[in-house]
Amino acid sequence: MILDELVLHDFGVYGGRQAITLTPMSRDKPIILFGGLNGGGKTTLLDALQLAFYGARADCAGRADLAYDEYLRRSVHRQHGASDASVEVAFRYTIDGETQSWRLTRAWRNGDNTREQFQVLRDGKLDKAASEHWGAQVEDLLPARIAPLFLFDGEKVEGYADLNEAPGLIRTAIQNLLGLDIVERLAADLNALERRHRGDLKTPAEAEALTSLRADIDRLTADRVRVNQASASQAVEVDNLVKEVKLLDARYEREGGALFQDRSRLEAELAVSERALEALRRSLRDAAAGSTPLKLISGLLGEVALRASDEEAARRSETTAGVMADEHAALIAHPALEALPSEARKALEAFAQDRREQLDRAAAMPRVLNLDAAGLAALDALTTGEELEAATRQSADLLTQTRQMRETVEHLRGLLASVPAEASVGDLISARDAARDQHRIAAFEAGRLEEEKQRLEREIQSLRDREAKLLEVTARAHFEQEDIGRILNHSGRVRDTLGRFREAVIHRHVTRIEQLVLDSFQQLVRKRDLVRGLRIDPQTFMLELTGPRGEIITAERLSAGERQLLAIAMLWGLGRASGRPLPMVIDTPLGRLDSEHRARLVANYFPNASHQVMLLSTDEEITRDHYEALKPSVGRTYRLRYDEDEARTVVEDGYFAAEAA
Repeated sequence: MILDELVLHDFGVYGGRQAITLTPMSRDKPIILFGGLNGGGKTTLLDALQLAFYGARADCAGRADLAYDEYLRRSVHRQHGASDASVEVAFRYTIDGETQSWRLTRAWRNGDNTREQFQVLRDGKLDKAASEHWGAQVEDLLPARIAPLFLFDGEKVEGYADLNEAPGLIRTAIQNLLGLDIVERLAADLNALERRHRGDLKTPAEAEALTSLRADIDRLTADRVRVNQASASQAVEVDNLVKEVKLLDARYEREGGALFQDRSRLEAELAVSERALEALRRSLRDAAAGSTPLKLISGLLGEVALRASDEEAARRSETTAGVMADEHAALIAHPALEALPSEARKALEAFAQDRREQLDRAAAMPRVLNLDAAGLAALDALTTGEELEAATRQSADLLTQTRQMRETVEHLRGLLASVPAEASVGDLISARDAARDQHRIAAFEAGRLEEEKQRLEREIQSLRDREAKLLEVTARAHFEQEDIGRILNHSGRVRDTLGRFREAVIHRHVTRIEQLVLDSFQQLVRKRDLVRGLRIDPQTFMLELTGPRGEIITAERLSAGERQLLAIAMLWGLGRASGRPLPMVIDTPLGRLDSEHRARLVANYFPNASHQVMLLSTDEEITRDHYEALKPSVGRTYRLRYDEDEARTVVEDGYFAAEAA
């Protein structure tokens, strides 16, 4: 298998859509190195891979005891209001010599019910069968039982190196590796089958105890039935109360409850709006007291302006005629005119006389307005200036604002008129509060019944365990019941066969596993002669180490770093024993190792752990020197940079600048 791409969309600390190319650059550069500070999202990458492959069965670090839908809901990136998220993994897998391209997409959206959508693309086409039965399909590609050998957190593997705690871990790892968990489940199923059939066998000596035990079981079973019925009835009551609360809420809204709660605000808004309307009306009255009404007689004002202009011309003509009358004789008697010929003088006198007559006729126009200079200036300002137009525009704006404010006041008055009286909604409020109280009480009672049901289940199970032990004793005394005896006999023989098969499988493979683990450890440890032998007890799975002279090496003789290297060697050896060419993903790869042990991991383990190795490291683990030593095997490097401004982690090319320099 080769992982080609990991795509994160608003998953965990990774905001937005980020696609990470994982395809190894070449066979001699299998390592993809990720660098990130603590909290930067390294473990989230490991969780995303496991989630994409295993869904609800994924052993994600951030899940703990959360229900799957709650884990998905909390995994959505929330800094920018995202409501959906997804993880995608693209990989290649060779089946019967044919390489196929796969893409897994697991997406979900937050809501009342967080549900995921999962689909599988094979060679670019939707594979409905694989999508619907992926739980079985993935066991052929990357079985969940061996996934911890290839996808693991370096800080959590030290349990393999604790020589006192290791047997349980080794047992689980070897059984999963060899598929012996299926044998264990089959043996358990046979035990259950025997327990059911032994229920029909009794011995006189045990009959009374068995009868009393079964009476207790029957009594508790009856109590459980009663509690189940009460719990079901209570669940119905809770549902009915939920519906009743919703109906009362809807009725409360329908009958103006929201308006009733908002009455004070509406009254305050109405008071402000009425004051604003009155202020606008005062402004309109002030505008009407000025020159604005004259806009109604703008045509008449023009005629008055023309009349005033004509009267002003007549006044000037009258003044000019008076001046000419006073100066006419003096002008005619001027010595310069005496020298003119008589005809010229007569013509001049005639012109002067004609001009006086014209002025007299112009001055004879009746003066009705008789405006002075100030009046003429005021009239000119009204007819030719901007004052009247500005006043008119201001009045139009005031009228528009007044109309809008009047509509607002009428709207608020209408809302207040529709606010129900307190007496009309008081009963409804009381009924709604009472229904909510009843719902809380009913929900509490439902929870109490559920706890009672679980308690009864535990007690019944405890009695059934005692019954099983009692039946086992009784079965031996009543083995003459041929049919049941035959079933029990064959079941026991099958279980014995399974036990021998299990032992044979373990014996057959444990030697190879021991050699692979020892070889892996010797490649990693600085003192190559520290451990010369390693043995795994096929019965107890105890781990035994021997030194150069065959002496037993206790846990105290190994340093903390050597114990961690032993843990990694266990995983490496078991992974090699699986025979599956699977990628290796290691979070916190160097843990608390000292510098020399780190150097050996860098030199001997990481380049050879698999054909594709993803390392998720901090800047304190793979430092500059480690990076330089690892560089010939590194095909791709990424940095997980947390952007404080955007509150998300961004995947960038390149390792930490200081180490890659």
